[in-house]
Amino acid sequence: MRFTPAQLHLDCTHLIEGDQRERADARDALAATAAQLITEHGYVIFRLGRLRLDGEESRRLAVELSEALRVALVRRGAPSVMRLEQDKEQQTYVPEGFGSRTLLPHHDGQHCSYLTPSTADDPDWTPAGRQFGDRGYTTTPAHKMYQGVFMADPGDGLSVTTYYDWLDLLGTVHRERAADEGSGDARSLARWLGDNLRAALARQPEHGCAYPSVGAMLGLGEPIWHGLSFHHAEAPLTDGDRARYPLAGPLARRCACGECVGDTARLFCHQLLTATGRTWRDCRRRWEVLAPSERYDLLFGHNLTMLHGGLAGGAGRVIGPFCLVVDEPSGAEYERWLAAAWRRSLPAAR
Repeated sequence: MRFTPAQLHLDCTHLIEGDQRERADARDALAATAAQLITEHGYVIFRLGRLRLDGEESRRLAVELSEALRVALVRRGAPSVMRLEQDKEQQTYVPEGFGSRTLLPHHDGQHCSYLTPSTADDPDWTPAGRQFGDRGYTTTPAHKMYQGVFMADPGDGLSVTTYYDWLDLLGTVHRERAADEGSGDARSLARWLGDNLRAALARQPEHGCAYPSVGAMLGLGEPIWHGLSFHHAEAPLTDGDRARYPLAGPLARRCACGECVGDTARLFCHQLLTATGRTWRDCRRRWEVLAPSERYDLLFGHNLTMLHGGLAGGAGRVIGPFCLVVDEPSGAEYERWLAAAWRRSLPAAR
């Protein structure tokens, strides 16, 4: 079990000290630091909760920080059209019969927000491949580059966000399962992921899923791992999925590690074992980082190079989504930013 390194916990005390100019300078300096840390490490936590302000003032600071982070990232080479999107607050859904819920690794807005090759690395890639579904999704249609969470209420369960290094996971599987396809550098890895996504998109009439699955992105070919969408670990397997994928029912009874709770978690464990050679328990030990937060904290992560989830959240947990988005993930600025993201860097400052 690993927790967030201390350097990714950002002290926000200076945001409420000094005069207006000093507070603005402190905010901009903090945002610049966050931009670099998110690029290099994947995520940061703004410790707004420790200021002990009320909800209205904490949210105001969260909006200001999010906007300052947007400016800092644009100055460092993110697309100039990137904007801050605040979605409606989300109450935590807990499946019936459970006291809490665990969210499995995912990208926010996964129907149109997931890692793809830059055309700089894969000239044959088309931006149309950055949208997997156009109906049935639960978030806005904007392409989410950076994903933020304002912790409006931590609830009565754990208030822990989980992060997973998607680039390292992809690279590890590529080396172990497809070492003959390239040297393992960012360009060959991007092309490998692109080929897997092309296959998943081409097979969409067969599997019908509006989201690219982790298994599909890791190169699995079996229809079950393309057609099933995994999100809430404790969610039961539907009768429709049992009928469509006869193997799903038996697999959902027990997973390879024997520790997963819930039909969906056990199926996810089987999928990961098939794709990576590791159970969900083993993948968690290698890639999961726990990021605890308190009321009014603001967490921000790279939504494409990282996956994120949630550990044992209670029904009272309420979050406010703050995302940095573009409406069309295409164009020279976006492609340069994406190529740099694959290399955990930022384009040259403007």
